[in-house]
Amino acid sequence: MDAKLEHVEGNIAPARLAAILQQNGAAIVDNALTQDQLQRLNGDLEDRVNKLGPGLRHPSHPDMIEFYGDSTVRFDGLPTHSKTFQEIMELPLMNGVADELLLANCEHYLLNTGQLIQIGPGETEQRLHRDEDAWSYYTPPRPLLQVEAMYALTDFTINNGATRVVPGSHLWPAEREPQDHEVVQAEMKAGSALYYLGTALHGGGANRTRDEIRRGMFFGFVVGWLRTEENMFLTVPMEKARNMSARVQELLGYKAHRGIGVVDVGDPMVLLRDQ
Repeated sequence: MDAKLEHVEGNIAPARLAAILQQNGAAIVDNALTQDQLQRLNGDLEDRVNKLGPGLRHPSHPDMIEFYGDSTVRFDGLPTHSKTFQEIMELPLMNGVADELLLANCEHYLLNTGQLIQIGPGETEQRLHRDEDAWSYYTPPRPLLQVEAMYALTDFTINNGATRVVPGSHLWPAEREPQDHEVVQAEMKAGSALYYLGTALHGGGANRTRDEIRRGMFFGFVVGWLRTEENMFLTVPMEKARNMSARVQELLGYKAHRGIGVVDVGDPMVLLRDQ
């Protein structure tokens, strides 16, 4: 039987969505954004998309060049580039799901990364992977580290590179490879989101169109005692962070996790209050 993704509405209770993710590893939330939020996000990010070419500009490792794609525009630092993204960081559904799934393993969680990912015509399939493998030195068994969402800022279709995902793979042994019928593409309308666990296999799809882009916005939360993939203190300058809400400041890493992340052996939030 071919794999399927469950669709739910944006007003679903966080506990219910968390239960679906625990069972299936992934789900599509229809109408995750309002049309106003969708329009503002695209408007906030359009200029930077147009200024950047495809491909990885400063690869941290040679393997990352192919992994991130030659025909894909990708950048982070979204809290700096978009006030609307700051608003999205505080959405009750994503925070509620993280509360349900991550707080059993930490005191609080952090923004792991926020990225604009625009797959252009001719891009090939990204290899399927688990995002939690970023912490490969922390070997299983381990607690759940991440919850994530890929928001469609344009329609996601099979032809333009809709994210591929393997429902149920969050429960598999690490060495198990999916068969073709177990991989499904997250077709969804702009404003919808693919929610998934960091332990679920997924990857960008191939864009087989001639002139159509697939623009997505990814962000995820990670337990507060891990080093995040994105260095928020460099991608979001402190002078800008000072003008953000206290909740966004906490998610960016200005809240110590007990004795982790302290400044002068104390609360780093003091730095944002000192002007």
